[in-house]
Amino acid sequence: MSEADEAVHEHLVDCARLTAHGCVADLGCGRGPTLAAFARRFPGARLVGLDHSPAGVDAARELLAGHPGGADLRVADLAQPLPLAAGCADAVVSYNVLECLADPAALLREVSRVLRPGGRAVLAHVDFDSLMIVGAPRGLDRRICHAFTDDQQPPFSPSRWTSRSRPPTRSPTRQRPSSAIRTSGRRPPRRAAGRHVPARPAAAEAAAARRISGRWCTCTRRSRSCRRRA
Repeated sequence: MSEADEAVHEHLVDCARLTAHGCVADLGCGRGPTLAAFARRFPGARLVGLDHSPAGVDAARELLAGHPGGADLRVADLAQPLPLAAGCADAVVSYNVLECLADPAALLREVSRVLRPGGRAVLAHVDFDSLMIVGAPRGLDRRICHAFTDDQQPPFSPSRWTSRSRPPTRSPTRQRPSSAIRTSGRRPPRRAAGRHVPARPAAAEAAAARRISGRWCTCTRRSRSCRRRA
């Protein structure tokens, strides 16, 4: 169902390229907004509309009652062969219908049958993935969008994404401070496997051991000529 003032109906008329006194068939005409657009553009055209809803067909009859070219509105099941003669239509239009049928190819075969040679078929569908809802009350727009998202999309699970996006947690590698080195100058034992601590050069280990043991002066920044005991 679509509103009569939507610009898409005028676009469908443009695409159909109907002649002034041609015949257009609207498959799934609903309440007749697309046929009304044809009537405004081509007063002498013959309009044919089929829809499964009796209420929609009655509304279309009322809307197009005064059309000079005549309007033929019928209740019909579009999943069955169309109740139209072969080659009777110069143009066939269908808006938001084909995707609702269990066998769309069957309707396409019927469209080919009822079109005259050189006729034109216009099948249109709304791209709901890019649908935009824009209205005066922004709060209502947000509620509609959120309701659609909540109903149509699977619930969001933070753990489903964080478990994939985060790298595996590893314990940070800690380097043993110099104060932990034994005063005897021997290298301390390595940690358990899986927590590797890079070994320092032997010269650096020996220098650290000498500083801690008090063999060299560490209270000033002089050279090794300072041999004052700690």
